Amino acid sequence: MKTSILTTIALLSSVSAFAPTYHQKNALTQRNMFSGAGEAAPKEDDEGQIAEMEKIAKAMGMSVEEYQLGVNARMRMEKEINELRVKSGDDKVSVERDGNSPPQHLVINVSEEGKALGKAVLEEKLVEALKDASNQSKKGREMAQQKMMQYIGEQMKAMGA
Repeated sequence: MKTSILTTIALLSSVSAFAPTYHQKNALTQRNMFSGAGEAAPKEDDEGQIAEMEKIAKAMGMSVEEYQLGVNARMRMEKEINELRVKSGDDKVSVERDGNSPPQHLVINVSEEGKALGKAVLEEKLVEALKDASNQSKKGREMAQQKMMQYIGEQMKAMGA
């Protein structure tokens, strides 16, 4: 069971890590410090959402708690990737981006000195900075996924699974 949960979570997270985050209005609640489900916990008065969550968990061969853990872990990873900021380049040409691919946050700075380098040199420096920032963000995504898997493992131990 634990392996199927981790595999399902890994598949869901690897696909969604590179896609824009989708949140339904009122689909998630704030952290509940006693449930362990965090933002994935349904509201107590939303029986439709609870039933839907039970249906999805059953279809995946999981308990509701395991499903909530997976959703919460994915949401934590997505937040970490969105908040990641990597910088590349120098004081003449620099790039800052987040961990998403394609980036949702992308800032390119070219100083007057950078403009004075000429078109060919500027293009070369910009391409180099973009590639380096992309590689750094890829490493950041991988780290976020590793943290997510570690979190799931720790939570599964705490649940006694």
